[in-house]
Amino acid sequence: METMRSRPPRGIAAATVEAEAERKLKHRQLVKRAYYQKLVRSKERALTTQHSALLRRVQAQPSIQPAGGPLPSVRVLHDQYVQLTSEKERHARENMALQRRCLEQTTFQKKLRAASAAEARERQRESTQASEGADEISQESESDPVAHCEPLDVGMTPMTDDACFEVIRPAYTEVRSFRTSRGLYTSNAQVFGWTHRYCLDGTKLQYSISKVFPSLSARELSGRGWTIMTTESLYRALHSRGMTSRLHSIQTVNEDNRVFCRELQRPGQDAVMKTLLLASRFQTEDGYMTIYRSLDHTKLGFSGSINSSSQSQSDSSKSSQNSTPEHTTFEPRVRWLDMFAWTSFEDQRDGSGVEFHFGGEMQHFSTDNARFWMLEVLLMALRWENRAVGPTFTLQG
Repeated sequence: METMRSRPPRGIAAATVEAEAERKLKHRQLVKRAYYQKLVRSKERALTTQHSALLRRVQAQPSIQPAGGPLPSVRVLHDQYVQLTSEKERHARENMALQRRCLEQTTFQKKLRAASAAEARERQRESTQASEGADEISQESESDPVAHCEPLDVGMTPMTDDACFEVIRPAYTEVRSFRTSRGLYTSNAQVFGWTHRYCLDGTKLQYSISKVFPSLSARELSGRGWTIMTTESLYRALHSRGMTSRLHSIQTVNEDNRVFCRELQRPGQDAVMKTLLLASRFQTEDGYMTIYRSLDHTKLGFSGSINSSSQSQSDSSKSSQNSTPEHTTFEPRVRWLDMFAWTSFEDQRDGSGVEFHFGGEMQHFSTDNARFWMLEVLLMALRWENRAVGPTFTLQG
């Protein structure tokens, strides 16, 4: 038995045809409007070109006063009109260039804002009010089993106060030289209040980003920054979640000088990047400064092997779960990296806040590579601000 195909009601079919006809009519109107807009813009460009050529020709003509010609006052007004028209064209060209630059900056700001929003969502549990920032940092550092561990028995020649001073003195001289240099590039643009300066010298990139934080003192913010940079869980939070980062306390020379071994490893890489570094904080004429400088691990007899019960409990649990009689742990190859970074905290003269600088030096392989690392430094600074001061991202409509 042959089944009959169902047909839509006649009223619905008529409405569908009418809607399709209306859609096509609107489309034709849009196409027609776009065509005429394009035609008008083309005519505008042609007239602008003719006007510019005519203006240049008038300016190039010698000033000849024919018999019975216009009065001198009329000639003066004519010359002023020509001059002002030329000035108007110049400003119009500058305005177009500035509009293009503004569009580029707006596009970059939107991308950075999207990245910042994603980062804020990932770290909602770490976002606290500025008044609670110091208490949270203190509580977390006390509960961190690796935060203030005893020096590890790694067979390294211990650092002394004099040895720390010999490392920090030339580093501080380099920082002063960089900050007073006139060959630094800056765009004077701000991203969430941060400004940057940098200098490219061959394959060496020197950088510095800064921001003013109101209602804080240099001493207070310096203390928070020291806790963040010397506590493993807080330091690890400064890096992207895709990167494995560890900070092992090797030696506490005194309360202002500590030796660490930093380990960084990216996903999919068979190498772990290690740095034996000295973290030193001290007071300057303008405020407080902290310097992080890599040490010669070979000279100090540090092999990089860290085997201690002071390792984090998570690492111990993972190793116990994965270790079987038949399982062999793969040891990645080790690459030693140099490190030079610094932070400074200076009170504003009017007492309104503190000016924070985060700078350093790194190797780069191209201009694009340098720009990439500058963006990474900015994102790290934003995470640091989120921990030390409070929530960073207040998006405005």
